[in-house]
Amino acid sequence: MIVTLDDRRVEMAVEPDCSLQTLLDRIRATCPDRLIVSVAINGRSLADAELQEALHQPVAADAQVDLHTSEARELVADALRGLALEFGQARRRCGDLARRLTGGESASALRDIGECIGLWQTCHRVLGQCGGLLGNNLVTYQHADQPVQHWFEQVIEKLVEVRQALEAHDLVLLADLVRYELPTLCETWRDLLNDLAAQVQPVGAAEQQEV
Repeated sequence: MIVTLDDRRVEMAVEPDCSLQTLLDRIRATCPDRLIVSVAINGRSLADAELQEALHQPVAADAQVDLHTSEARELVADALRGLALEFGQARRRCGDLARRLTGGESASALRDIGECIGLWQTCHRVLGQCGGLLGNNLVTYQHADQPVQHWFEQVIEKLVEVRQALEAHDLVLLADLVRYELPTLCETWRDLLNDLAAQVQPVGAAEQQEV
């Protein structure tokens, strides 16, 4: 069996009927600060479903297994910046959403507002997952001299106002909240996530991005 890690051949003894899971565990043990991000067998990359199915199957003795890794902090920084981009896009949509709420397109606008609000649920989940990868609680990180938890509390206060407007079927108040409050929240979280990404990114990555 031939095993490569980031395009370099790995010399290791592999017993017959070794499962893919066992092989990956052994590789992870040699580079605990990195995550395996792609697995290919005989030149064919395994998608998530295929990978899950293959994990407990033996790898053929004559197979070539190619693995690629990435530093955990790099993956986390990329995920945070991607989410920051989504908040930036949501901010730019707020004016149009407010116009649609009071302009006869309330049904579609309400659906899109729900998706916008759902970004904070996604954010909470992503921060938890990223913190798990790093072994740190990202909610305790600081942005603008306040912990991330403070900014979540601020969001909750505003979203309570949005929910109350929805429950009261007050589209005028809801439109005002979407026009004047949500853009500021989205901008804050865009900046916060970019700030967190800068804090967790690997040493030297910032210099590479500026080149």
